[in-house]
Amino acid sequence: MKQAVERLLGGLIVSCQAYDDTPFYGPQYMQKFAQCAQMGGAKGIRACWGRDVSAVRAVTDLPIIGINKDMLNDQDHDAFFKRLIITPTLESASEVIDAGADIVAVESVEADFCSYEQLRDLLGSIRDKYPDVAIMADLITPETGIKLARDGLVDILSTTLSAFDPRKADLKGPDYEMISYLKEHTSLPVNAEGHVWEADEYVRCLQAGADMVTIGSAITRPHLITKRFVEAGEEWLCSR
Repeated sequence: MKQAVERLLGGLIVSCQAYDDTPFYGPQYMQKFAQCAQMGGAKGIRACWGRDVSAVRAVTDLPIIGINKDMLNDQDHDAFFKRLIITPTLESASEVIDAGADIVAVESVEADFCSYEQLRDLLGSIRDKYPDVAIMADLITPETGIKLARDGLVDILSTTLSAFDPRKADLKGPDYEMISYLKEHTSLPVNAEGHVWEADEYVRCLQAGADMVTIGSAITRPHLITKRFVEAGEEWLCSR
């Protein structure tokens, strides 16, 4: 197991991302978020694009999971069914690795636009060029994760995109079932990521078998945090 992965075990990873439609967009703000995350006890940082990874690396020695999204608005749900979004090429992986990422996360899906063979080639090319860098598979389905673990192509399996699995249209909150399934059927570390909003959900991810948990919006996207409170209040007022 690579050292960067070992350092994440049992801990919280904070995803420090912002997009150009929010006031916190820019590497200088992600750098501050990362510093605050470290002050709070985070064991790792997830950051997007080379410029943000470089800014975060300048202020922390925590392991950085680098991603390189080929879009600025991750709310475009349909995009995930048309093309790879998260670190889709060797070049995009190189950008964040060369900027200082210890781990690179890659969207690891099997779809009409990406066969397993194509995914295997992409991950293999990253392995060949950066043998010391760990690879995290951002999964939609556990079945793909099991194949990747079997073929030794990645170092961490992550539930990042499980909400996009059409079989889970009713999923609310973290995907505890997928966490447990991956732990049962593979020997790789599992990262729980996606829809973790409350402390008790974080603990339940650990109880389900997660080796690490990544939290983003609930910590580093103030407009969404505010919106949750506002909507809860409006719902209560409407029910009076």
